[in-house]
Amino acid sequence: MMLILVLLTSCTQPQKEEKAAIVVGFSQSGTESNWRKRHTESIKEELGKENYQVLYRNGFMNQERQIQDIRTFIAYKVDIIIFTPLKEDGWEPVLKEAKDAGIPVIITDRNVNITDNSLFLTHIGPSFKAEGNRAGLYAYNYFKDKEKEHINILELKGLSSTSPTTLRHDGFMETIQRDPRMNITLTRDADYIRLKGKEQMNKLIEEGLLEDIDILFSHNDEMTHGALDALDAHKVKKDLVIITIDGQEDMITQLKKGRINAVVECNPNAGWYVRNTISRYFNNQSIPQEIYMPETIFSDQSQLDAIPTRNY
Repeated sequence: MMLILVLLTSCTQPQKEEKAAIVVGFSQSGTESNWRKRHTESIKEELGKENYQVLYRNGFMNQERQIQDIRTFIAYKVDIIIFTPLKEDGWEPVLKEAKDAGIPVIITDRNVNITDNSLFLTHIGPSFKAEGNRAGLYAYNYFKDKEKEHINILELKGLSSTSPTTLRHDGFMETIQRDPRMNITLTRDADYIRLKGKEQMNKLIEEGLLEDIDILFSHNDEMTHGALDALDAHKVKKDLVIITIDGQEDMITQLKKGRINAVVECNPNAGWYVRNTISRYFNNQSIPQEIYMPETIFSDQSQLDAIPTRNY
């Protein structure tokens, strides 16, 4: 009888309901570089550790496509949205739709320009202005003790209307103003794309405009690779100080070869910070509206053999 009662009791005990998986909508701006690919991988890897159900969409460098993807996430009633904006402007309407639907939004990498910051939970990314500061500081220190009347700078800028482009320029300008000899005398836009970097450098070489340039400040490694390709194609042997931003493995190789002078790190590994933020949100913990990721600079003054292996 006791055995029967135990069996009946165990059979009639209510089963614990399994907790529903959190559904995350993730919209990436594109796959234009190894940096961007690593940024995507980092977020996906960390979300996978929590067994979140991830709906991933690639915007392929098209803002309207990204906006439509976010609207799809809203229609699916995801629990939280992560997105990397292609440009700063044009996001307010869709972010308001997400807020009205009660879906929190995490912005990664580039930031947005909106009038109501309550439309997103937090922004996770690098300090782009600090990256520009580091690039400018290297330029300043390099020429500090050199006797030179003028120091002319070529700036290869990234995609216009994006926070990295604006803030990297501002940070660089802020630092080089310490030396009145330094001036940006040429500026070209290459949209963070290698081929466009090569095209712009080709034109400058063919027009003879590179002759008076002392520094190339490039906003990302892909454009720098394009510029190096153009210099090689034209067999330019000019002594040019080259400063780039990102820190891809292939650019660290160029640094070790002595082809460039400094690589300012832009950290793509946002995944842990995203995962931690989502966890804090669903545990009702406070979250700052800006979360900056740690970064550094590698240069010809660094212990090159000590630079950690990059994963992108």
